[in-house]
Amino acid sequence: MVTYKNILFCTDFSENAQAALPFAIDLAKKYGAMFHVLHVFEEPLHVVEFEIISNTKMDWIRIGQMEKKLEALCKKITLEVGLCHSELLRGRRAHSEIFCYAKKANIDLIVMGSHSLSGWQQVLWGSTAERVLRESPCHVLVIRRPG
Repeated sequence: MVTYKNILFCTDFSENAQAALPFAIDLAKKYGAMFHVLHVFEEPLHVVEFEIISNTKMDWIRIGQMEKKLEALCKKITLEVGLCHSELLRGRRAHSEIFCYAKKANIDLIVMGSHSLSGWQQVLWGSTAERVLRESPCHVLVIRRPG
């Protein structure tokens, strides 16, 4: 029998992530699972030295905004599911941070939206959802946005 005790919903606050949220909520209700919400603030891979000071200040402003969004989202989810834990992580690769969190929090299922990259976009940048699907330490449910 399949049972999920900890469900992780990964969000970048896009419409695609929003499309996946109802699936994660329904599964958490069905299994009585603890609901985790994760946003990874991706740091740039290459930072020019003279930009570090100004980018750091902007990063903290954006991180503060993301924390507020996460808190509001978790409050909304708590009304439907009961328990919700939110986490904001910083890293160079979102999929790596997702894996670390999933292992640390004993996540049984990761739910996330897909941006449906295709062609050269997919070749150049890849997809966080695709990487999570290929390398995840647990089950993964990827939801495509309707239309």
